[in-house]
Amino acid sequence: MHEVASRKARGFSARGFSARGFSARGFSLVEMLLAVFILGVGVISIAALFPAGIVLQRQATDDIIGPLVAKNAFATIRSKLSPSDFGGFNDFGLPTQYQNPGVAGTIRPVGGSDIGQVSGDWGWMRPGFLFGTAADASNAGTIDIFSAGFTRQARGIAPAPAGPKATEIADGLEFATNPESLTLFGIPYNPRKYPLFTLASADRPSDPLLQQLQEPAITFTQAERSYPQGLPKYGATQQVAPNSSYYWDCMFRRNGGKVQVAVFIYRVTAPGGENRPYTVRANTTNTGSGAPGGAFDGSNTTPPIPALYLAPNFGTGTLATSWPNRTNTANSTAQGYSAQPTADEIPGTGINAAASFGSPEQVWDDWQAPASWWVDNHGSTHRVLIGRNNIAQGPVKLQRAIPSLPRSPVNGYSPTGTGANGPNAFISGIWFVPRRDDRGNVITPVFAAVEEL
Repeated sequence: MHEVASRKARGFSARGFSARGFSARGFSLVEMLLAVFILGVGVISIAALFPAGIVLQRQATDDIIGPLVAKNAFATIRSKLSPSDFGGFNDFGLPTQYQNPGVAGTIRPVGGSDIGQVSGDWGWMRPGFLFGTAADASNAGTIDIFSAGFTRQARGIAPAPAGPKATEIADGLEFATNPESLTLFGIPYNPRKYPLFTLASADRPSDPLLQQLQEPAITFTQAERSYPQGLPKYGATQQVAPNSSYYWDCMFRRNGGKVQVAVFIYRVTAPGGENRPYTVRANTTNTGSGAPGGAFDGSNTTPPIPALYLAPNFGTGTLATSWPNRTNTANSTAQGYSAQPTADEIPGTGINAAASFGSPEQVWDDWQAPASWWVDNHGSTHRVLIGRNNIAQGPVKLQRAIPSLPRSPVNGYSPTGTGANGPNAFISGIWFVPRRDDRGNVITPVFAAVEEL
């Protein structure tokens, strides 16, 4: 006690600090600002990783879920369709190769250049579409495999689905052996299994239920083509489209007597990135202007998904623009090509090559975008590894080289064709998913696959 009192008497506190005139020193404003700046740089750097991480996570999810959705799509298709449902153009008395103007990308893809087919075979064809009406949207976005609804409407057979429709052969092909000159408006079906449209009107049953047993009316609704599958709602209000994450569409071909189906998986979001209810409908703002010659646009007479792009000048001249191009050196390194153009580089898509790039609002250039998926006329799938969004970028490079096919009629060209691999060994057309529509939806291709039905 005496020592403590002595220390206090000398002016020291119990903690050893002077009690006379001493104050602890704090941080200055400059030091605080410097600390905040350093902390901000660190936080911003870390925060910048989150968007990239979200994108990578989304891509990883797409890579995992895409094949699963494709398997689900194939199973759904096989639940309603079998190879016996399909026929050939020759079943209707039509030539195997329909002559000019033909169906782009299928029977005569480029004027004067036929793709030989085994008798009864036909190239890729898209199913018909039903777009519904403002008053009744219950069938909006439904695909009609054999365009039965379009045929009913065109031939005046009631009842026909309401609203606009799309089909691959809107003008129709006349049955050469039919006394009433009825027409084929879409994918060839088996007329022996479904004779309704080949019957004379006097022999056609008037009961719609009996007619359904005799017509190729096989459809897949928008809800059936969503994943997870949504539950459509009917009643006093219109159908409510499911708010799903993924969607699929398909097309068919007959090759070597076997029916193949190609499935395209895609994801639909709003511009901000969130999922939104979606129903396929025709593009209307981009119709016509700026589309490459011979290419189709989505409209009330043409199915919108998948879109078709015709590879230019396939198998002609020096093969300067053919896909693949393994020998021509016209594409220079200044345009971004390798010293010797390889089979995974697409000719005509180099830096500042504008020939295959149109106006910004056109969907026809979306096949060149990064990570796009294609199905070509030979049934091969391709994915863009390095793409371009404008002519200052390029060239387009694929994930793997385009295969060179052997000459064979099953591959779609004559075994006695001319040239190193025959004129049709090269890609003449590709089908792809456009990346946007006229409603502001952002469409992201996820996966594409081809299987035998």
